[in-house]
Amino acid sequence: MPRLFAVVIAAVCILACLPGVGATSVQLDPINGNAVSVSTASMSAASVASVNDNYPISVEQAKNSIRVFVGDLSIEPVLGSTGSLEIGNYYHFTVNNSTFDVNQNSGVVEFVHFGDNVPNSPDLTISRDKAYAKATEYAGLKYDGFSGKTWKLIVDRVYETTDWKYNQSSGEYEQVVLSKAYDFVLREEKDHVLLPSIVHVRVNAATGAIVDYWGVDRVLTVSSLKNTVSLASAIQTAEDQVYSEFKVNSAEGYLAVVTQNQNVENLAWVIKMTGSYRWDSDYQSTYIVIVDATDGKYLGYGWDDIWPESRLNYL
Repeated sequence: MPRLFAVVIAAVCILACLPGVGATSVQLDPINGNAVSVSTASMSAASVASVNDNYPISVEQAKNSIRVFVGDLSIEPVLGSTGSLEIGNYYHFTVNNSTFDVNQNSGVVEFVHFGDNVPNSPDLTISRDKAYAKATEYAGLKYDGFSGKTWKLIVDRVYETTDWKYNQSSGEYEQVVLSKAYDFVLREEKDHVLLPSIVHVRVNAATGAIVDYWGVDRVLTVSSLKNTVSLASAIQTAEDQVYSEFKVNSAEGYLAVVTQNQNVENLAWVIKMTGSYRWDSDYQSTYIVIVDATDGKYLGYGWDDIWPESRLNYL
């Protein structure tokens, strides 16, 4: 009990030194693309946030955020790189086999990967409902204000890792499942519009351990959640963007607030089109096109750097 009390007091002191922690939280996946390797010569530059951050935190403050997040003030996170997503700039740390991405602007730990918890079994020992309960319980502990938001479950599936192995009996290569995990993604919803705030938890299906966590909380900067461009018009714009030899068989869309480089938000139609190329009608393909819902302009494809749509494709 004395040790626990000391840890709690120390954690409170650390939180008091972090701008925005506990009051503002943010989040998404491991930093790539724009990531910058940190060398000895660049450590001084890495100790301050990127130029577009208004309230930069230091590397030491970011380390303290990780210590509080895991509840262990003795760990020593190692800074590996800095980088950017559409929703901000990050420090990327490692602690043994785990990684932590800390928002340079708020000090909030937004992306976590626990390497020791990665599944290595295809067994579904944990039921889906039990895994979901674990995921939401964890989010409730790590995401400030989780219970006060209206969430929509947009991903609810079993994630599998596979490999090809040679079957000597059949003389052919067969795809085998190596491991399984449960993926859950909750996205904030308001007035039937999906918002940038998101929670993702991956749960080991054999052990129930948390493998990955995202926790992003964003303030809306769009002036309205009411579209002035119809879904039909957005679909037409989307169809104009795909390859001329692609025949659209079906199209659907939803309204969302999407984020482009450095927190530029737009109310948009996210259009999903399924079809085939005219030279091979049997081959089905899908395009996702994002169209501004206020002026009808094309914003990008689903694989472009648009948060969170492009990131969800990699789950």
